[in-house]
Amino acid sequence: MAKTKLDPEIKSDSMDILCEKSLKKTDLEHQFIAPSDFLKKLADLDESGELKEKITSFDRDGKEWTFELSIRKTGIYPKPTLTPGSWHPFVNHFGLRGGDAVIFYIIRNDGARKIQIRGLRKIIFLGKTTWDEVKKVENHASTSHYRV
Repeated sequence: MAKTKLDPEIKSDSMDILCEKSLKKTDLEHQFIAPSDFLKKLADLDESGELKEKITSFDRDGKEWTFELSIRKTGIYPKPTLTPGSWHPFVNHFGLRGGDAVIFYIIRNDGARKIQIRGLRKIIFLGKTTWDEVKKVENHASTSHYRV
């Protein structure tokens, strides 16, 4: 799984990163496939240590997103995914496409410990690669989440 190598202005020492991932075709057309360690980090957030079936996250504008978590029960490793019905509205809202990235994180000194989510897009300017936060798409009709 490719790391996004976030820039210092986006990634900071005050963040606890739960998951960061470059989006692939499967993530955009079907469901978001999260790394297995995402489950442990989520369980650590819950006082009881139990995984919740829903992950409530907040975007840059404070909009609340509730993602349904599904976990494969067969095989050696759990395979956590965010179901299409809960994930696709976020993808469409921000017009995410192949090569973009997503990051779930918590601000350490945020007493509420709310999970934040951001969509990121790779920008190359003057030969330097950087990541820029994706803003809401104004015209959803022209946006297709199948762009890769």
